[in-house]
Amino acid sequence: RRFRKKYGLDDESFILYAGRKDCGKNVDTLIKYFCEYKRRNDVRLKLIPIGGGEIEIPDMCKNDILDLGFVDKQDKYDAYAAAGMLCQPSKNESFSIVIMESWLCKRPVLVHEMCEVTKSFVIQTNGGLYFDSYFEFEGAVNYILSHPDVALQMGENGCAFVNDNFSWDKIMEKYIGFFNEL
Repeated sequence: RRFRKKYGLDDESFILYAGRKDCGKNVDTLIKYFCEYKRRNDVRLKLIPIGGGEIEIPDMCKNDILDLGFVDKQDKYDAYAAAGMLCQPSKNESFSIVIMESWLCKRPVLVHEMCEVTKSFVIQTNGGLYFDSYFEFEGAVNYILSHPDVALQMGENGCAFVNDNFSWDKIMEKYIGFFNEL
């Protein structure tokens, strides 16, 4: 509620993108797909990118994309918690902190099929969906938005995965086990 109130979002759903905004992160595809989604679907939905970098927002989508730039830590976590989903469209991730952060806030993620790492996380956890084409993007967004109970379960699955594998205690346990083996 705090994030929605601060940025005037009312009850409108939104897709969050968190990270560097450049072509290397495939943000241009996300914006293109989002604009096409808005053209084809009569739904109240925004795209909210946060983080550094510049993106070109087409005129037809200017009212539906709210680029917040850098936000403070509280706003970032509030954004995760308030989002309908996080979209991480990058095809080249070796790990994704923003996916883990989204899952800790119990929100599902939407990732690009061509990124083996993030796709593997999604499949392993059942913590979201993946897309390769515009129509897969549209179907995944529609599914997540129209199935809030399933979306919550996806987020909870991801949260359990992060806590089971990346909590401080788990990391220390893995390091100690590794050093003991040496």
